[in-house]
Amino acid sequence: MSLVGSCCGIKNGQRLYHIMQSQDLGISKSSVYRYVQRGFLDVIPLDFPRIVKFKPRRNKPVEYVPKRLKIGRTHDDFQAFVELNEITSWIEMDTVIGEIGGKVILTLHFTCCNFMLGILLESKAAAEVSGKIQELKTKLLTVNINFGEIFPVILTDNGGEFSDIFAFENDAQGAKESSLFFCDPMQSCQKGKIEKNHTLFRDIVPKGKSFDNFSQKQVNLIFSHVNSIRRKVLNGKSPYELFTYIFDEKLANTLGIRRIPDDEVIQSPKLLK
Repeated sequence: MSLVGSCCGIKNGQRLYHIMQSQDLGISKSSVYRYVQRGFLDVIPLDFPRIVKFKPRRNKPVEYVPKRLKIGRTHDDFQAFVELNEITSWIEMDTVIGEIGGKVILTLHFTCCNFMLGILLESKAAAEVSGKIQELKTKLLTVNINFGEIFPVILTDNGGEFSDIFAFENDAQGAKESSLFFCDPMQSCQKGKIEKNHTLFRDIVPKGKSFDNFSQKQVNLIFSHVNSIRRKVLNGKSPYELFTYIFDEKLANTLGIRRIPDDEVIQSPKLLK
């Protein structure tokens, strides 16, 4: 593949078809356009006779949870459920994106103490999310804890990755152990605690940073630091301290989170180095 020769041909006004036929590029026309748009080649869109005339193709619409699956699981249902059962805390769930099309992090946030854990996903597909939740359930059973004991009520958004509802709600025998509810569309403020806690994650992993080179061990380290930050809203305590007080240290360790000493907490991208 001669990209240097290709760039020279483009600057000479040659059409891309001519260049591809005369040189063995080994890539498609759309790949060439994509490389140009991303600045990988020594040419710009204006060097092409036609590329500037076309608007970039819009991404496919994001998949959402079907309405029929949300019957009895809407935000109104959630509010009625917690009021009826006098529930004062729950789990807020979301996904954090690295680079589009790359690895994703599933986040689970305990509103009672601002404790958050992250699970690395290969993709944002519903099957990937449900598979990781099943792995989490199995891991908890190894220490004689049922998923429903720790995650009895979960509130999330309408992302299609959460459409396998029964993977969250039912145990291995098909019995319901948790209740999953959805925020209203475009109302992320309804799970504001997890959204706010994501800003602490972003202090360490800025937006646009790819997760593709991350391991679950590295994700656990990041959230261990996030959970060890002392919070004013917690009267100077850290989420880790309150979580282990409510539950225990063994559970925190099972979830992959450990306490970071105060003088060793890093709240910047320096942690990734």
